[in-house]
Amino acid sequence: MSDIQQLQLLAKGAKDWNHWRDIHPDALIALENATLNVADLRYANLSMANLEGADLYHANLIEANLQYAKLAKATLNGAIATGSLHHADLSDANLYSTIFTFADLSHSNLQSANAIGANFNSTNLEGANLQNINASHAIFWQANLKDADLRNAVLWNAKLYCADLERSQLQNTDFSGADLSGANLRDADLSGADLRDANLSRANLEGANLHKICWGKNVSGRDTNWNNVIGLMAAQNVPTELLSYSA
Repeated sequence: MSDIQQLQLLAKGAKDWNHWRDIHPDALIALENATLNVADLRYANLSMANLEGADLYHANLIEANLQYAKLAKATLNGAIATGSLHHADLSDANLYSTIFTFADLSHSNLQSANAIGANFNSTNLEGANLQNINASHAIFWQANLKDADLRNAVLWNAKLYCADLERSQLQNTDFSGADLSGANLRDADLSGADLRDANLSRANLEGANLHKICWGKNVSGRDTNWNNVIGLMAAQNVPTELLSYSA
């Protein structure tokens, strides 16, 4: 089946599409650069599909199967993708205001994606690659970011309330103005991270590497909140000034 025929079949809805995929489990799904904006793709089996550069603006991907799908440079602005995307490639994708609530993005690749204002509430991002992502103002409430790679990520004013960042790589990550209250940062590497005006109230920093972190007041004079931080004395490379400040 050609890619045009695949696109026409997909337009008929998930029932016909999934039936065809059940019959042809080894078929290559070639939908790169496809126009699927505002498409209803609920429950569609798009696992292993090539959707590189596809236009999925405001698409409904509720419970869609996107495991191992190729979505590099795709546009998902305003889309709802709450199914399984583990091992999906979303590198350089446009994810502005995309909703991933409760989705499985474990071991996915979101490197250099634009995820400003995206909603990752309670999303599984364990082991995901988020290097150089721009997730300013994004929501990561109670998200699982264990062992995730967020080096050089921009999380300015992001909401990470009670997020699990255990053993995550956070070198040079911009957390300025971010809400990390109640977050689990045990054994995370925060070397060079910008924590100015961040809220770390009740965050767990046991074993975390705080080498050369940037903390304190930002340009507007707002200060980092260290109230009731857990495990600061058990962290590594804690700045001497911070120990005095927190005493």
